[in-house]
Amino acid sequence: MKEVYARFALWSELRVEPLINTLGPYFDEIPVDPIDGSSVEVIRGKKARVARRSIAGFRAVSLSFDPDRVRSKRILDQELHVVLSAASAIYAGTVRAEARAKRLIHNLKTLTAKTSQEIFLVFQQNRMLDAPKEVVEYLSAEVLKFPQETAKAVVEVLKHQSAQKAEYSAFEKLAGNIQSIKPEAHEVHRVLMNVFYLFFADFLDKKVWVNVEPTRVQGLFDYDAIHACIYYLVDNAAKYCSPSTRLEVSVSVKDALVDISFEMESLFIPAGEQDIIFEEGISGSVASKKDLHGAGLGLFLAREMARLNGGRLNLLAGRVARGDYSRNTFVLTLPCA
Repeated sequence: MKEVYARFALWSELRVEPLINTLGPYFDEIPVDPIDGSSVEVIRGKKARVARRSIAGFRAVSLSFDPDRVRSKRILDQELHVVLSAASAIYAGTVRAEARAKRLIHNLKTLTAKTSQEIFLVFQQNRMLDAPKEVVEYLSAEVLKFPQETAKAVVEVLKHQSAQKAEYSAFEKLAGNIQSIKPEAHEVHRVLMNVFYLFFADFLDKKVWVNVEPTRVQGLFDYDAIHACIYYLVDNAAKYCSPSTRLEVSVSVKDALVDISFEMESLFIPAGEQDIIFEEGISGSVASKKDLHGAGLGLFLAREMARLNGGRLNLLAGRVARGDYSRNTFVLTLPCA
């Protein structure tokens, strides 16, 4: 079959493997030549034009058997220029995707370790290596002896599993597969409670009173994405809420949109940070000062999950009310069902 298009490969001087490569079976047959230029060469018994060009730390090679491109180097040179003009964006996108994959692996390993830790705080690890029948008998006896500790461990394991699900969901949705977003009608209160139940012990330890307004309002969204969004918001609240305060969650409807408001007394957010805290890798200065900052991903992922569902996530930040804390409200807006 006659090829009427050009094949390309693009490298960064910082990497061995190409950033993109459509040369296919011809990748190893193109002679290595560090000099830029365009020439007609014979590859697998056929005439082809090969063009090479380097610019600003990137190198590209193009190949075409198309007669028009073989005759005129101008066409292939122009196409090669287009590829190189996008090289920086391609490189940045590759680095970002790799960083997200590494973050996913790191976070899943951490959550797996936490899950195991919760289990082994209640049950002796060495006893789990016995024969299956003996392990079951041992576990049954330990559950009877330590019912509260076991129940707490189960809740923590469920929370870690929910965190894993949020990580998977965020990774899948941000991968760009539009088919992974499946908007359906869901009761907002049910989704909220499915997340808040997992953080019961966290808020109890900080003596934070949580009031989630009962409502039958339904939103139109992809469940996994918004479950992940709310998980990150509640996790953020559990970390940064002031002890012995209230967290009020209310739901309202206006102009076919559902507003879910999370009002709390949490760490003060200066005016200059109220937008950038939603950017990837950014933590607030007050959180950093108190050594409470994380990887700066929770709010970024929460906003991205909202956007993928035709919604938005905004912050209404208050003035300093007490110490390093202020009255802050995060508002998640979604389409109404």
